[in-house]
Amino acid sequence: MKILVARSAGFCFGVRRAVNMVYESIGRYASLSTLGPIIHNPQVVSELEQLGVKAAASPEEVNTEAVVIRSHGCAKQVRETLAGRGITVIDATCPYVAKIQRTVEAAYTQGKRIVIVGESEHPEVVGINGYCEGSAEVINSLEEAQKLEKDEKIICLVAQTTTNQKKWQIIVEFLSKSGYNVEVHNTICAATSARQQEAEELAGKCDCMIVIGGRNSSNTNKLYRLCKQEQNRTYAIESSEELGKINFNNINVIGISAGASTPDRVIKEVVTRMSEQDKLETQDSDFIEEMGKALVRIKPGQQIKGTVIYVDENEVGVNIGYKSDGFISKENLTINGDTDPREVVKPGDEIEVEIIKVNDGNGNVTLSKKAIEERLLKDKMLSQINSGEPFEVTVKEAVKGGLMAELDGIHVFIPASQIRVKGYVKDLTKFAGETFTVTALEVDTKKRRVVASRAAVLAKEQAEKAEKFWSNIHEGDVVKGIVRRITDFGAFVDIGGYDGLLHIGDIAWYRIGKVSDCLNIGDEVEVVVLSLNREKEQISLGRKQLLPKPWADAEERFAQGTVVHGTVVRIASFGAFVNIAPGIDGMVHISEIVNRYIKKVEEVLKVGDEVDAVVLNCDAANKRISLSIKALLPEEDGIEDEILDDVEPVEE
Repeated sequence: MKILVARSAGFCFGVRRAVNMVYESIGRYASLSTLGPIIHNPQVVSELEQLGVKAAASPEEVNTEAVVIRSHGCAKQVRETLAGRGITVIDATCPYVAKIQRTVEAAYTQGKRIVIVGESEHPEVVGINGYCEGSAEVINSLEEAQKLEKDEKIICLVAQTTTNQKKWQIIVEFLSKSGYNVEVHNTICAATSARQQEAEELAGKCDCMIVIGGRNSSNTNKLYRLCKQEQNRTYAIESSEELGKINFNNINVIGISAGASTPDRVIKEVVTRMSEQDKLETQDSDFIEEMGKALVRIKPGQQIKGTVIYVDENEVGVNIGYKSDGFISKENLTINGDTDPREVVKPGDEIEVEIIKVNDGNGNVTLSKKAIEERLLKDKMLSQINSGEPFEVTVKEAVKGGLMAELDGIHVFIPASQIRVKGYVKDLTKFAGETFTVTALEVDTKKRRVVASRAAVLAKEQAEKAEKFWSNIHEGDVVKGIVRRITDFGAFVDIGGYDGLLHIGDIAWYRIGKVSDCLNIGDEVEVVVLSLNREKEQISLGRKQLLPKPWADAEERFAQGTVVHGTVVRIASFGAFVNIAPGIDGMVHISEIVNRYIKKVEEVLKVGDEVDAVVLNCDAANKRISLSIKALLPEEDGIEDEILDDVEPVEE
């Protein structure tokens, strides 16, 4: 007697992922539930209930701190409603289902007509329909497809992940040839198709076929119907306890398959119980080998070789000689994490992988090829770091005595004394999130830890910068700079990483009251290097030296008789000084202000007044200009008026 167990029997990727997420969430929250049974398997649901995780029949019944959305997914609005109630939503939607949801949502937004091939009441279909506001038309047979109305809209055709491939092809062929404007998205899970095909082929080879799985499991029921078409003696059971109802007389070969929601341990219990019956005297050697794998022990972090048995766009199945196969997700296959697995490996390839997680009780193994590649990369990186090469790290957090950072999994510690070249850093937290270039002080290759210094890198950069700067600057050089700071005695100008002093006396050829009258912080100015002292890092700069001297052409600009416009800047007892050009003040004698006698200049003028005047004389050598305001005024009998003002009236 032979027992043939389908290799694809048991948990699919999405179910395995969802179950894992529930077990991993237990203990993390004060209370935990699932939205509907996490899988259609009474044993798993019962076990979770014993652990305090109950299945809520509807979103309204969820009253726990956190809830797990099962692999079937749910409507977008359901997720948003739960989150709005302050409930933590743990989304275990199968990636295949999530992809369908995104496809439908995008098509609906574009105004397309949504048609889903599947069971209208199935949770997966209900959830998908929620991404087009419940507007989808759900069909599950050729007859229902023939009833679809024709219109000009593009039909976005998708399928429930567990849909029978033959049924899907018949519907697609009909719609394509019947004048419907259809956009086909084959969203049937590749693992589901493989499971169904393998079960169907196995049923054709056996005298009896057993399909294990929950009675309310859609994919298990589909497996049963497919196998029943090939082998009339096909039986559906939920557990090993139901084997007693089956008549195994005149049977030489028994085939076993299981739905995607059937735990490996349930399959093992069924096979073990069958092998213990007296009527089953012999077993298939392949099965004995599979049972032997149950005795193999593996642990996280273990490096092991395996053979690729299955590849699709999202994962790789690997036979590692264990009781169940391991799976590498797309993210854990390559370092970049986004390469199509079909471009990396193919069935039959032998690859080296690392055990990431062993899910005891479910027989699920998570593998990573990326982890091994990263380790090799880290070893190479540590070698380069150890050689003294500078490298970049991003600060993760401030800790006692310094900063912690990570470089692709390598722990890097930067002591507080190695953050700056000089000075004590009081608040280390401000560096969190910053990226530093550092160099190694100590390297522990075994523990993959590095003690690094930012100060050493900064010191080297400063030295190189200083050498370059001082080697390329000379007295007399004309350079451009940015005003960084203003003081009472001048301005400090950045001329390439070094600040030079532009003294107030070297800003302009004329006397200025405040530096801010001429310059502002941030101004770009052109200056000349007056002197350098490399040892003291002192630089003296000049600006006026690049400007023309005010009195150089004054006699030409302010020839006798020239009318000028200016501002009164100072008043003396003998007259007023008027600024007529930057650095040039002309003097208006008190007698040249108006055509009448005044005792004080203030009777007519005040500082800030704008006036017009005529140049009487320009003496550039002595920096003197005489001006007259009254020369531009109409003539008045000012003297007579003044005399009359002093005479008292005589009474007659």
